[in-house]
Amino acid sequence: MTANLTKTRKDIKLLIVSGERRGESVGRSKYNEIEIHRTNAVSKHHRTVHQWRPVIDYSERDIWEVLKRHKVNPHPCYRAGWNRCSCAMCIFSTPRLFAGIRELYPKEYALLCQDEKILGFTLDNHCDLETYIGSADSCVYHGDKEAIQSLLTGEFPVESVYVKGKWKYPAGAFHGAAGGPC
Repeated sequence: MTANLTKTRKDIKLLIVSGERRGESVGRSKYNEIEIHRTNAVSKHHRTVHQWRPVIDYSERDIWEVLKRHKVNPHPCYRAGWNRCSCAMCIFSTPRLFAGIRELYPKEYALLCQDEKILGFTLDNHCDLETYIGSADSCVYHGDKEAIQSLLTGEFPVESVYVKGKWKYPAGAFHGAAGGPC
């Protein structure tokens, strides 16, 4: 939506489809399946925006089973060990997940550490990022080289969307809030 602000600003009807599930958090447990989106502006811009969460009541197993049934290759972050795509550098990440960021993205990790110093406060209220991670092992699963390569390069070839052979659960599946194979 934000990529086309001039096209989506007014005189339009939009449907935002997102993949939140109630089982992901206490906050998400209260979400509606469909609702008016916060960018709705009927009277001012003649823009009607709804949000639909079609998998809101699915379990994690339900999600993986749909992907398995259709032989959809899970996103590389799941295959490399993360339990959720949006959690790579989330402030709620565990030490092992941050150790994975430090391993795969050392420049971005260094910028996070620098940001703590510049801003004068830390990610964790009790210690800086380096102390928080300590000697935690990285959560990165090195058994899927293609997934790691995709994460490092940002390249996701179209031919990798579907699994050609036997489908298997990714390393990051079924780890709840703890994340990945950690």
